[in-house]
Amino acid sequence: MFGAELWWKEYLAEGTIGRAMELQLLVNQEARTTTGCVRTTNLGALSMESGLRAATAQLENRQRRFGLRLLSLPEGDQARELVGAPSGIGWRLKNALAYGGQTERAVLLEELETLDAELLQEEEVEAKAPAEGTRPGLTMFTDGSRLDDGATGYSVVWKTGQTLAGVKVHIGNNQEAYGAECAALARALELASQRNRTPERVTIFSDTLAAIMLE
Repeated sequence: MFGAELWWKEYLAEGTIGRAMELQLLVNQEARTTTGCVRTTNLGALSMESGLRAATAQLENRQRRFGLRLLSLPEGDQARELVGAPSGIGWRLKNALAYGGQTERAVLLEELETLDAELLQEEEVEAKAPAEGTRPGLTMFTDGSRLDDGATGYSVVWKTGQTLAGVKVHIGNNQEAYGAECAALARALELASQRNRTPERVTIFSDTLAAIMLE
């Protein structure tokens, strides 16, 4: 499948039918070798038992992942402009992603702002009691996740006294869980800074130490 991101056109397209059939024969052989089944075994059952996907599905997935990697590059990068370009590969990548010309933007600060904050690292059991208790000021909880289908998002919940409120945001299908965790922390700080009355203290509970320890 080397270079399939560039040469794969789509199923039944001229010039790729033979290649897809050759690859499918290799996939069938891998499935039989893995399971030990005979040649007369139903191919559908064989694929399910071995966990191998059809060749066309693998080819299409490689092309989609390649397109997503290109779109994740900074704006102005020439490789990024390949998706949707007036060429055969540009058209194929655009169709593979159903790309409409817009993507989410990630904005990074040129200079990181230092916060006068205290970091407390505790295990889940030890952190549960303080999280459920009453704390002075504003208490916030953040979490980010990515589903098996690639959908990524985060949520921020805050607590003032005994009142709970929150927001949840879907950030797309081309993000990572780590990015969602970082976005959740950034949103929590933004929400805390926008309150009508500045809290005497802001406490944020998060389960991602890597995002907190950004250097």
